Amino acid sequence: MSYELPAPKGPMRDVLVQGGYVLGFSVQAIVSVVVAVLRRRLVADDVVAQTLFIGRVCTGPALLLMMPIGVFIAVSVGELAGRIGAGGYSGAVVAFIIVGQAAALVCALMMAGVAGSAICTDLGSRTIREEIDAMEVMGLDVIERLVAPRLVAAVIVALALCSIVTFGGVMACYLYHIGVQHLPAGTFLATFSQYGQVSDFLMALTKSAVFGLTATLVATFKGLHTKGGPGGVANSVNEAVVLAFALVFVLNTTMSALYTVVVPAVGNYR
Repeated sequence: MSYELPAPKGPMRDVLVQGGYVLGFSVQAIVSVVVAVLRRRLVADDVVAQTLFIGRVCTGPALLLMMPIGVFIAVSVGELAGRIGAGGYSGAVVAFIIVGQAAALVCALMMAGVAGSAICTDLGSRTIREEIDAMEVMGLDVIERLVAPRLVAAVIVALALCSIVTFGGVMACYLYHIGVQHLPAGTFLATFSQYGQVSDFLMALTKSAVFGLTATLVATFKGLHTKGGPGGVANSVNEAVVLAFALVFVLNTTMSALYTVVVPAVGNYR
C-alpha cells in the first residue's frame, strides 16, 4: 500500500484529488475498524492508551472553554429575557443552546484542534522517519495498527466529553441564574425540564461522535501523507485542523437541519 499522493496540476485539481483521497481513506479506515472488531484483531491496549491520551489533552481545555461560554449565554439570555419580561424561560433557552448546539461544537473544537493536531503530529513524525514504510515492508496493516485504535478512542472520548461539557455548561448557567441574577431555581429547572428533550442530548452525543470521527480521520490522513521533513509535519497539522473545522461546521449545519425536520419542537412560547 502506497501513501504517496500525485503531484497536483492546479488549485481545483488539487482540491478534488485531496477530497477524493480523504473520502477513500475514510471508507477504508472505517471498514478496517469494523473488520478488526469483528475478527478481534483490534489491540485493546492501544485503544486504552489512545483513549487516556486524548481524554487527558481534551478534558481540561474543553471545560475551560465551556464554562465561559455557559456564563456568556447565561448573561446574554438573562439580559434579553429581563428586557422582554421572559426571565422564566432562561432554562429553556439554555437547554436549546447548551445541550442542542454548544456542547457538541466544543467537543468538535477540542477533537480537531487539540486531539487532531496531536495525532497528526505523531503520525507525521513517524512518516518522515520512515517508520510507516518500515511497517509496510514488514507486512503490517498500517491502518489497522495505527488508525483504527485512534478512531475508536476518539469516538469514546467524544461521547464522554460531550456529557462532561454539557453538565458543566448547564451548571454554569444555573449557578449564574440563582447566584448573580437571584432568580428562583425552580423556574430555571422547570423550564429546562419542560423544553429540554432527551432526544436533544442524544443528538448532541451523535454529533460529538461524528465530529470526533471526522477530525480523527482527517488528522490520520494528513499525518500519513506528510512530506518535507519537520516543516512538512507543521504544514500537515495546519491543513488537518483547518479541514477538520470546515467539515465539522458543514456536518453540524446538515445534522441540525435534519434534526429539526425529524424531531418536532416542544411547547409554545406565549
